[in-house]
Amino acid sequence: MRDVLRDRQQWGTRAMVSTGSSAATLAALDVLRDGGTAFDAAITASAVLTVAMPMASGPAGDAAAVFHLAGSAQAWSLTGLGRAPTHATAANFTARGHRTVPGRGIESATTPGLLGAWCALHERHGTLPWSRLLAPAVDLAERGTPVTTQTARWIQDNVKVLSQPEFAGLYGPHTSAVGGRLRNPGLAALYRLLARSVDELEAELDASVTRLSERLGGFFAPGDCGVRIGEVVPAATTTVAGAQVATNPAPTQGVLLLQNLALYERLREHGGADSAANVHILSEIVHQTYAWRIAHLGDPACTPPADPLAEPVLADLAGEVDPDKRSATRYAGHYTDGDTTHFAVIDEAGNSVSWTQSLGLGFGAGVGVGELGLLLCNRLGRSATLSPGEPNGVSPGRRPVNTIFAWSAGDADGVRWLGGTPGGDGQCQWNTQVLAALLVDGVSPLAALNRPRWTYLPGADKTEAGVPPHLQVDSSMPVDVQEWLSGAGHALRVRTSVGGVLRVLGRHPESLYGLDDGRQEGLTAGW
Repeated sequence: MRDVLRDRQQWGTRAMVSTGSSAATLAALDVLRDGGTAFDAAITASAVLTVAMPMASGPAGDAAAVFHLAGSAQAWSLTGLGRAPTHATAANFTARGHRTVPGRGIESATTPGLLGAWCALHERHGTLPWSRLLAPAVDLAERGTPVTTQTARWIQDNVKVLSQPEFAGLYGPHTSAVGGRLRNPGLAALYRLLARSVDELEAELDASVTRLSERLGGFFAPGDCGVRIGEVVPAATTTVAGAQVATNPAPTQGVLLLQNLALYERLREHGGADSAANVHILSEIVHQTYAWRIAHLGDPACTPPADPLAEPVLADLAGEVDPDKRSATRYAGHYTDGDTTHFAVIDEAGNSVSWTQSLGLGFGAGVGVGELGLLLCNRLGRSATLSPGEPNGVSPGRRPVNTIFAWSAGDADGVRWLGGTPGGDGQCQWNTQVLAALLVDGVSPLAALNRPRWTYLPGADKTEAGVPPHLQVDSSMPVDVQEWLSGAGHALRVRTSVGGVLRVLGRHPESLYGLDDGRQEGLTAGW
């Protein structure tokens, strides 16, 4: 892993982009060369990723980004998060005999969110027309994206959820067709429509999803699927080792990242974040913050918001951490490969964006509008419960708690690093491990990404109910660390590589740099 990381570190003087697809990275760099900003390039990269990584993202999925304007230390949160449809009430689910929201199918679907993030960002900070920003995605959808080894594997892992013949026929032939081309003419048509008129797109999207819902027995009503739903608000922040860490507020779980770092700074023992004692303490912290998420995190527009960084909250969580042995798990949760992707962009002027987008689980709800190449997101089924009194209970218009978030870290002079990772509940843990190394231990991004990684399971997503408590660890984790953790009561499962790819872009006084940890495909490149 160490040699791979050294080879993947890239430098530039004018711009830097890192995405999960070489096509998305190069398309974003082309936008920057054409005079576009990081915000223009982010829309282009996001659109290309929906074509190149269709199992992990789509226009009806969700997005969470943190961005900075050049010359400003203010961090902004941009979200486009789907909501529960109009008729998605607990009573309607239970009347159909459901004991929870189904994990797949039309009943699991939220309203489209990603398109809303694009529209909100373009309205505020876009400089190039939609036609230019979407042209690479349209071209790739029409000509076909290469089927990589990762693409074929992810399609094979998830193709069984596609219940409509138009989607099964679109993706099914590519489960073993490495080197072939995957075309999506419907998605090209959708993006051509957006390039022509946001109003026309909104009308067509709403009508199409409503018809689909009526045909399949869903809970959507006319007017549910707007595209001007993106939200831009000040990012949630905390100070760690003198740096400001910024992320997306509720209903994303980004605030758990802030809790994890604040508690680690308070409770850590001697040695770095990769020492046995501190791996254990961080795993205990993760356990406690996931329990807090289940009890308190919800859509602040529907649930009275709880302050995740209030001193009594942190003190209570810290008091539950046992420095010597693993605590008994108090809940159940999950993370899954192939359902999310992350990218980051810095431009010459100093604007920057860290962005994560998702379909919920691989191929989302497994149903959608074939003529538009659009699969719906299953975040409602993945996250929401049928207990209206809970902060994440299903309720019309409520945004379910979302695993995705992005982050930045900086000081009074502005952003120093941008980063993120795909991986459901793993995101809180892997981002915490890297930022603890960067900020608290003071190591370089290369060293931070090069450390052995671990994941505490179960997380807080309901889809992992019944998973036995354990730690998954990289095979590169030193034997003495593994033995210490086993002695503290952790059941270890050693894997060749733990987790999704983590990307970090940063600033040097005279240049920009970027790297990813090589755990998945993609390209980090500078200009």
